[in-house]
Amino acid sequence: MAELSYAELRALVQPDRVHRRLYTDPVIFDLEMQRIFGTAWVFVGHDSQVANAGDFVKTQIGRDDFIMTRDKDGAIHLLANRCAHRGLALCAHEAGNARYFRCPYHGWTYRTDGTLASLPQRPSYPRDLRADEKAYELAQPPRVATYRGFVFASLAADGPSLDEYLNGITHSIDDLVDRAPDGEIALTGGRSRYLIRANWKLQIDNGVDLHHSTYTHVSTLDENGRQFARHGGGPRILIDGRKSIDWEPFGVVGFPFGHGYQGRPPVETLPSGPVYEAYVARLQARHGAMRTQQILKYDRFNSVIYPNITFQAFGQHIRLVRPISVDLTEINVFPVHLKGAPEELNRAAVRSLAATHSAASMIQTDDIEMFERAQIGLQSQQDDWVLFAGHEGSEQPWHEGGWRGLGTSEFVSRIQYAENWISYMTGGRGNDRLGVRADAV
Repeated sequence: MAELSYAELRALVQPDRVHRRLYTDPVIFDLEMQRIFGTAWVFVGHDSQVANAGDFVKTQIGRDDFIMTRDKDGAIHLLANRCAHRGLALCAHEAGNARYFRCPYHGWTYRTDGTLASLPQRPSYPRDLRADEKAYELAQPPRVATYRGFVFASLAADGPSLDEYLNGITHSIDDLVDRAPDGEIALTGGRSRYLIRANWKLQIDNGVDLHHSTYTHVSTLDENGRQFARHGGGPRILIDGRKSIDWEPFGVVGFPFGHGYQGRPPVETLPSGPVYEAYVARLQARHGAMRTQQILKYDRFNSVIYPNITFQAFGQHIRLVRPISVDLTEINVFPVHLKGAPEELNRAAVRSLAATHSAASMIQTDDIEMFERAQIGLQSQQDDWVLFAGHEGSEQPWHEGGWRGLGTSEFVSRIQYAENWISYMTGGRGNDRLGVRADAV
């Protein structure tokens, strides 16, 4: 793999801007797969995707294929999708249920916990080869941990714990999960999957960019609200009927390691009707009236957990970002099922998500157009820099931890690049607060 020196990498990131090579250079992409996705805690799935013993779903960490499984004792495992014999991909199915994974080439067979169950033609191998040796199990990441059903893995043997890594962004996970009357969510409503011809970081940048909506999504947010009114995608976001929205009061919030969320105007009028009232009653039975009101007063749009997931309680979905190459990214959007909520409410959320964030929707297609235009524009040699200077230095400490800036602030992206990205890429752990170590490369 090609290498870049510390000085070369450091020159690509300034406090308020990054070099376009971060989005266009295949060498940098390769290093990101090794040093960011090979080190950070990466979201790999939700435990509801493997609800029963034998359930499995394929997932990825960077370029590496894994199989997330639940074994016969109920434990979740993340298994490398690579036979320990000759290196073949064991599993070709996206998801399913199985007692074993058998290699189609020479029949090596593995249990759902990754241990070797069967070694065909045993006499042909050396006498001292033992089938129960770890060398012949399916490889597993050194660290796998969960938070409220969200499963994360790190390929690094040491580093911050998952709790330390997530820090204040756990409030966004809680904000989503607490909306389920039974206190759990599930990803059981299928998914929308599509490719964007753009670098993976453009989707992450967008997740903490609040004010692009005025321009990118004008057909949704204009005075008539044409798109939402026609398709039932959700409430319009208008203030005093104006087309130009003042985003500043809503704010953006950022945390160490590059996580953050977009604020949103307070919800003054909640929905009504028998289905919604039944939902509220179930929440009140679990939480009481006061806590239920707090849960239902949405105070955020997109939340981002760096490096590969954005999600919404408001839009009731999780979006998984999978880098493929420097200019190609796979997006997987999963509707969120709120356990214990009326089924009509969950079905309505799936329909709304199809209208707003699927491959042929109102909102996400606008964003995809912007990402792909950005990838084209960043090829130009007429200007080398991408600017993130909005409200520089104005953010203030926030009660959830981290900091809060005005709605058009770009400080979360500054954290992601000038602190997080450069730290990982130069041998740190992603949170060195501009103190990246020159001796680490």
